[in-house]
Amino acid sequence: MKNSYFSNSNPEQSLVDDLTIESIKMHGEDMIYVPRTLVNEDKLFGEDTVSKFDNGHSIEMYIESVDGFEGDGDLISRFGLEIRDSVNLILSKTRFEETFSDMEAITRPREGDLVYFPLSKGLFEVKFVEHSNPFYQLGKLYTYRLSCELFRYNQEELNSGFSEVDKIEHQGRSYTTDGIGNEVIMPNDGFGNNADIDLLDDDIVDFSESNPFSENDF
Repeated sequence: MKNSYFSNSNPEQSLVDDLTIESIKMHGEDMIYVPRTLVNEDKLFGEDTVSKFDNGHSIEMYIESVDGFEGDGDLISRFGLEIRDSVNLILSKTRFEETFSDMEAITRPREGDLVYFPLSKGLFEVKFVEHSNPFYQLGKLYTYRLSCELFRYNQEELNSGFSEVDKIEHQGRSYTTDGIGNEVIMPNDGFGNNADIDLLDDDIVDFSESNPFSENDF
């Protein structure tokens, strides 16, 4: 039988909420949360290839993955070097609502939004938001749990208002010239830039004419 001397009153819930916020502020890190804005959503596939990210806000989060990044780590595949780091973050529901009170469309963290991690200078994409934890302390939920993976830049517009985030857009583009001298922007997501590997493979694979397996030996 439920203890009748304890009730889920607002003062008790507020106390737990305040303690949760204080704990995250003490043991967490300041992150930059950047919402995704859909520009031309494909209703059929539920995606938007020209999304933009703006109106970033700084907010404290607790890093649940204290032993380091999770995921598959760094892999060398047939497409080059791939980095598949992931991280789980905890943030206060109250603090999120306060931080984004000026944006009515954003009532909770959303899949597809971005989180900048200053310690590693990495930009992570929110893949899943746990907002219905089955254990309700005093009949209320106080936090969100974000499952994030390293963001793969694909020519989206970054205008968060934070230089350390927005410069990723410029790093994700390379510049060259066409046949008549005009400057052309070439896509470069950072994951497909394998110039270093191309230089190192010369010491591993022999493409000289003396090699009977060389592709240049005719």
